[in-house]
Amino acid sequence: MMATLRAIVSIPLGVVVGMAMMVLLLTPCFLMYPLPSGIDVNDPSDAEAFGQHIASLPFTAFVLVWLAHAGGSLSGAACGRLIEGGKVWRESLAIGGLFTAMGIINAISMAFPFWFVVIDLALYLPAAILGGWGSDQLLHNRPVANNK
Repeated sequence: MMATLRAIVSIPLGVVVGMAMMVLLLTPCFLMYPLPSGIDVNDPSDAEAFGQHIASLPFTAFVLVWLAHAGGSLSGAACGRLIEGGKVWRESLAIGGLFTAMGIINAISMAFPFWFVVIDLALYLPAAILGGWGSDQLLHNRPVANNK
């Protein structure tokens, strides 16, 4: 019963933790490279102005976004893996897949350069696998207490 509950909760909670981490990691980028006043990313009539803003950003802004997206996928997968704790990595891969799907939606809805999107989408699953692997190391390589 408990294993089933952990398996059910691990993916949604991992996604929530990963999204929170992504927002946290994106905050410095938003502070360093704020949107010009008057641009609303949700307004289709501002798409051209948003595209011009994206085109004017330095390469470091894109690196920060990559790190935030990969960090969200990694931390979400790590959290899901720690909660589930079994031998199968399905939760880490599912969370990485969900982050990839959200990245595709983000790429379609925003005016990011093609080269950025290709690299961005290629980072989600490897980051999730790394997060699952790191959590696996924590789960299965703990020192055993000596009860002498």
